[in-house]
Amino acid sequence: MSISRRTFLKGVGASGLAASLFGSKVAMGQTAEAPLRVLLVGLQHGWGRDFDFGREFTGSEFDFTIPQPLQGLEAIKDQCVFIDGARGTLWGNAHDVSYSDMFTASVCWDEHGSDQLGAHFPEPMGPSLDHVIAQHHSAQVLRVSANYRSWGRQTHPLCFDDNARVLDQFFRPQDAYDAIIGPIREAAAPPQPGRAALREKLFEHMQRDTDRMMAQVSGTERAKIESYRQAFTDLGQRLMQRTTVELTEDQIPERPEQSPAFSMMVDHYLDMIRLVFQADTHRVAVLGLGEGVDGWQWRDANGNIQSGNPWSTDFHHNVAHHGTGHEDQERARLAYEGWVEWYVEKIVGFAQMLDLTPDVDGGTLLDNTIIVLTGEVGTGQHDTRNKIHVLIGGGDRLARGRWVNAPLVDPRNRSGVFIGGQTRTGNDVESGLNYGRHLSIWHTADVLAEVGRLAGVPLDDGFGLPANNRAPMPLTLRT
Repeated sequence: MSISRRTFLKGVGASGLAASLFGSKVAMGQTAEAPLRVLLVGLQHGWGRDFDFGREFTGSEFDFTIPQPLQGLEAIKDQCVFIDGARGTLWGNAHDVSYSDMFTASVCWDEHGSDQLGAHFPEPMGPSLDHVIAQHHSAQVLRVSANYRSWGRQTHPLCFDDNARVLDQFFRPQDAYDAIIGPIREAAAPPQPGRAALREKLFEHMQRDTDRMMAQVSGTERAKIESYRQAFTDLGQRLMQRTTVELTEDQIPERPEQSPAFSMMVDHYLDMIRLVFQADTHRVAVLGLGEGVDGWQWRDANGNIQSGNPWSTDFHHNVAHHGTGHEDQERARLAYEGWVEWYVEKIVGFAQMLDLTPDVDGGTLLDNTIIVLTGEVGTGQHDTRNKIHVLIGGGDRLARGRWVNAPLVDPRNRSGVFIGGQTRTGNDVESGLNYGRHLSIWHTADVLAEVGRLAGVPLDDGFGLPANNRAPMPLTLRT
């Protein structure tokens, strides 16, 4: 008598373990070595470090002052690396053409749309970093969006596979919960009557079957079957001794209400990300943060506390785009900074929560997680020449408490530094940009490549399009 793969999988299903839990060495108690998790966070309109308004870092590499609206990160400054900064796309509507480039660094030069994504959204030539890391580790990715969309589109394409297909994301915390957290809650629940007995009988049956086969063979064939049996014996023992991650039902959040306030939506997403990282059911997560905050607090030019959008409507243009043609540029700028500060507070709270969560290696979850803060643009004024990127966590893998000030080049005198891109046919295109602020010698590709290497992906040739990996000096973050 033999046991079929179908019967085996049916038995495993009866054990109440979700597939992702079953495949996780951390969840199965097979290792005391903690993997690195990566959370990519895109904030619409960027994180607001802005030279035009004096919002810039000052000091030296390890002794520096964080500008508004990022000052809230002082609470976790020793966990941060501020990459100041890296350039992105340099043409078209900076929002639209940058969404699909932000995590891929592979949108072709001067493309403005595509058949798959629509008139304003070009299709990248390569996959996004979340997909690359997950494929390398045979892991899963949790992708969620909290209103990350602009006036031009209801959803933004952020993540792509090797064939440039858009990878799905959750737009409601309830949907993410049902798909991700529900199975974990079931696995953490007390065993149902008969479940342990069924599991024990399953592995006893497999052992008897292999014993019978071993009695009929010898030599190398017998050695192969002995190895096979030992592997399943070890698996059976692990399943019987430790069938779930070290989580209790009290640690698993309840299903979100149908229409939570925006603040609660963000909290739900962050809690889910913390949980799947702790259980190691997902090695990577992507969080898009967009408009939706109501009533955030900020201070006007006189120091008085204000609340929310002073123009009531159209945050995108009335607040975020605080350009020189604005009717009250300073007021719009201060409201925008308060909006960014609201998100900074959320990220700080999340990082502190991870730092209180133990991991399997005796450290904390923050030690084994890198949070990457970025955006399709750097500021509400569409800066893509020198966008701030912030890395949080990572333990001893990188030198933290650090400000990495990017070398810059004048667009009129580039000193041999290639600033441009690549066509779909593979030809290099030099940018004709010859005015305005200086540009970082580093591209978003340099940041993404270094994060990928920290996560264990070799990326010897860089990341994204070759033309985006031409910096005259490398961006090195690893210790």
